[in-house]
Amino acid sequence: MERKRITSVKTRISSIGGGKFVAQEGFNPNYVLSDAGERLSRVRVLATVVDKFVAETGKFASVTLDDGTDTIRAKVFTTLSMLENISAGDTVDVVGRVKEYNEEVYLMPEILTKVSDPNFEILRELEIRKRESDVKKKRDIIISHKGQASDVEELVRMMTERYGMEKEFVESVLQSEAEEKPAMVDAKKAVVELIQSLDKGEGCDYAELISSSGLPENEVDSAVQSLLEEGTCFEPRPGKIRML
Repeated sequence: MERKRITSVKTRISSIGGGKFVAQEGFNPNYVLSDAGERLSRVRVLATVVDKFVAETGKFASVTLDDGTDTIRAKVFTTLSMLENISAGDTVDVVGRVKEYNEEVYLMPEILTKVSDPNFEILRELEIRKRESDVKKKRDIIISHKGQASDVEELVRMMTERYGMEKEFVESVLQSEAEEKPAMVDAKKAVVELIQSLDKGEGCDYAELISSSGLPENEVDSAVQSLLEEGTCFEPRPGKIRML
C-alpha cells in the first residue's frame, strides 16, 4: 500500500522544542505533541543559522537554527552538499522531519533553501499567525464541547462529524490538555504571586515577570493568557499586567 506523504507544517521552533516527543512503532511517523495539541512530524521552519559544524570525517554536518523563539539543530548524515553554501548569519527555509536522539529533538532536513527577500519572512509570520489562530479556535471548540459528550470516543465523533475536524487532531488536543493541566496550575499560581509582588501600583512589567519567574516564556504567556481570559487579571496598558 502506498503511504501518503505527510504535509509539512509551517511552525515556530518553540512549538517543537516546547512540545513532547512521541515515538511510534512501525511505519507510523514519530512526532512532537505541541502545547496547542498539534502533531508536528514534518515541519517547515524559517530561521537564521547561528552556528555550523562539519565533522572531519565528512560524514556528518549540522547547523543550529534560531527563529527568535527558540533554537534547534538540523543534522545531515548523508547529503552534506545541502549545507555547502550555508554559513552562519544566513536565513534559511527548512523542510524536514522531527527526530530525537539522546533526549535532543532535532530536524533531519529534506530541503534547505537560503532566503534573501525580507518580504518572505513577513509572509511566513502572517501564515503562522493565521494557522495558530485557526488551531486555537478549533481547540476552543473541542474543550467547550467536552461536557456534551459521555466519553472521548463520543467527543471525537462529534468533532469529526459536526465540525469536520481530523480524528488525530481531536485526540491530540485532548491528550495535550490532560498533560498540560498540572503544569498550568503551578505556572498560574507562580505568575499570580509574582504579579502581586512586582506590582508597585501601576501594574507588573511583563518583561520583568518573565525574567523573575524562571519559567519558559511560552509557559508564562499561556498562564497570563489564561488569567486574562478568566478575568483574574487585566492589562492597564501594553506591557503591564495587574490583578483585579
